[in-house]
Amino acid sequence: MSRFPSQRSLPSALFVCISLLWIASAQAELVDDIYGARILVEGRDAIALSAARKAGLAEVVIKASGNPEAIERPEVLKALDDAQGYLLGYSYEESAQGDLSLRLEYDEQAVQKLLGDADLRLWTANRPLVLAWLVISDGGGRRFASMEAAPEADAMLRDSFQRRGVPLQTPLYDLSDTAAISPGEAWRQSSSALIDASGRYRGAELLAGRVARLSDGSWVGDWRYLDNGRWRSRSSTADSLQSFTNAGAELVAATLAEQYGVTLSAESDERYQIVLRGIRAYEDYRALQEALGSLEAVRSVVPESLIGDQVSMRVEAETGLQQLARIIELDGRFVPLPREPGQDGLSYEWIP
Repeated sequence: MSRFPSQRSLPSALFVCISLLWIASAQAELVDDIYGARILVEGRDAIALSAARKAGLAEVVIKASGNPEAIERPEVLKALDDAQGYLLGYSYEESAQGDLSLRLEYDEQAVQKLLGDADLRLWTANRPLVLAWLVISDGGGRRFASMEAAPEADAMLRDSFQRRGVPLQTPLYDLSDTAAISPGEAWRQSSSALIDASGRYRGAELLAGRVARLSDGSWVGDWRYLDNGRWRSRSSTADSLQSFTNAGAELVAATLAEQYGVTLSAESDERYQIVLRGIRAYEDYRALQEALGSLEAVRSVVPESLIGDQVSMRVEAETGLQQLARIIELDGRFVPLPREPGQDGLSYEWIP
């Protein structure tokens, strides 16, 4: 197979302008299945159950940390051998096709303690939404991995992201999308075309992939992820299409966990002042306190003052101020305000 065409580089100033137009406050979703897993099993015997408990815990550790190499830590390997101790419950599910799977739920606090013991960071449940464009080249030509044109690839992509706890949005691939970008442009991974076509999905992170099937049945391709205006790339040669989609999900998860993950250590606690304007009713006050208090990175929220529509709170967090700001701002109700000279905390306008 011929090599992929090289990425045409835009003039640097133009690319910076396009990238800055794309960057906005990230659209986020609350991932509520971090501590659960669904594992296909061959039967209901004790051996299959034991293997599923171990595989499920491994999946949960990866989702909770965002680190695909987390299961190689000695503490995690030891925990996998005692996966029963982390399990809250399980149930069998059978599909219409006759496939048997095991649904497992693990103890959130026990898993988080395991992450801390293994010196792994916790990737908080409020996670950026990722828009993924994928083009496939095989015997059927080049086409987008849509539900209509490539349903198996679409399902594999969704499965890869779900198993790594990354909220996924796939393009609609409707007339507007096909008018904005062709499979050929997406295959060339044209930065300007991808960013322009993604404009209608404003707020989602941007990921682009291209993959070709070789004569021996293997797959070779590239993933490109737009991270704060800079492209991160990963080439992959995989024995299956599922392995290739896994590589894309892992690239995104590792990048986002690095940005939003918090260290689970009592020694890392910091206290910051957060000032919020726009608090016009008790419901506003209660909602923002619940929003802050629900963040895994936050240990406590203590009100300090309420003057007019402005409230000041003292927040005890397990991370630094800059990272705490990134985590808070995943919630679009917190609109950042310019920091005043000498201010050592954060200021927001509350938009319910």
